[in-house]
Amino acid sequence: MLDLRERASRLDRLSIRQRAVRVLALAAVLWASAWVWPTVDAYGRATALVGDAVLRLPIRPLTWITPEPITEELRWAEGGTGVLVRPGGGGEHAGFVIMLGADPSPPDDPRVERLTDSLARIGFAALIVRSESLIDGQVTPDEVPQIVQAFQALQAHPNVSPEHVAMVGLSVGGSIEIVAAADPAIAEEVWFVFALGPYYDAGALTAMVTSRTFRGPDGLESWEPDEIADEVVEKTLLSLVDEADREAIEDGKPPTSPEGVAVEALLQRPPLEEAEAIVAGLPVEAQRAMDAVSPRVHLDGMRAPLYLLHDRSDPFIPWPESDEIAAAYEPEVYHRLDIFEHVDPEPANVSVMVRDGWKLLRLFASIIEDRP
Repeated sequence: MLDLRERASRLDRLSIRQRAVRVLALAAVLWASAWVWPTVDAYGRATALVGDAVLRLPIRPLTWITPEPITEELRWAEGGTGVLVRPGGGGEHAGFVIMLGADPSPPDDPRVERLTDSLARIGFAALIVRSESLIDGQVTPDEVPQIVQAFQALQAHPNVSPEHVAMVGLSVGGSIEIVAAADPAIAEEVWFVFALGPYYDAGALTAMVTSRTFRGPDGLESWEPDEIADEVVEKTLLSLVDEADREAIEDGKPPTSPEGVAVEALLQRPPLEEAEAIVAGLPVEAQRAMDAVSPRVHLDGMRAPLYLLHDRSDPFIPWPESDEIAAAYEPEVYHRLDIFEHVDPEPANVSVMVRDGWKLLRLFASIIEDRP
């Protein structure tokens, strides 16, 4: 009888230990799941974003499981406007101030709509800033306060987390966003800056485009800028001179002012060193206008983390410009890629798509995991 009692007591103790082990194991699994889940969730959303907005796959599973985004017009001081696309439903979301660059696609372009729709469906509010100057193909100092005000307007939106508003810029837009992020009014508040294919120095880029030459790691390299890059540089240069000289240059007549003479000489496509000398000799006001939109002059004031990408065969802005930015301001991430044609996804083959797609996936996942 005693043996039976001792055996039962041992079984009870064993049962208690087994239950304790099971409870501890369950707690460990729940703890590990809670710890790992944000990363799993971030990679899931990043995968959806890459497939939907970057690769633009014909099937869109995101639309099956997420509410329809809300689109509205956002206005701010001095006539600033933009199109805001945000997640359906309530609550606060992280936000992106997006500048598409010079001669941009309109907000209703299918590629832009796909991007903002995808961002909203994975939890981000996306504000596409409208700039009349950039639409007209001119890069002017007025763009910087425009972006600063757009940032503040998005911060103030009731469905946006004010501590999680970032700058996202493509091409020229990336450079403008960097300059705006350094503005003392918002520098400490910018969540991060994401720039794809930006330039470092507007004057240097002008010399590169007009001369058809840039400095690479192996010396001078010839290139053929896209016609839009040509048009933007020409219009921006002409905006630096008065109306009389502008008309003279457009009519093939000699200009009279120092600015006009310099601009006319640049439009004749001189060799790189000559173009650089002409740019360096521009009058003070013209120099100030270029410096006002050049990250080179403003990076010291930026405080936000920088995510930097550049296509190696970019026909608008040579990739060494991003090298210059990375040398002056250490980025959180800097990738030279082959998956884009400037800022449009155009992978040359499956190998490039897998290699660069994985880089983008990891980058997007790290950003998504950091959102509120």
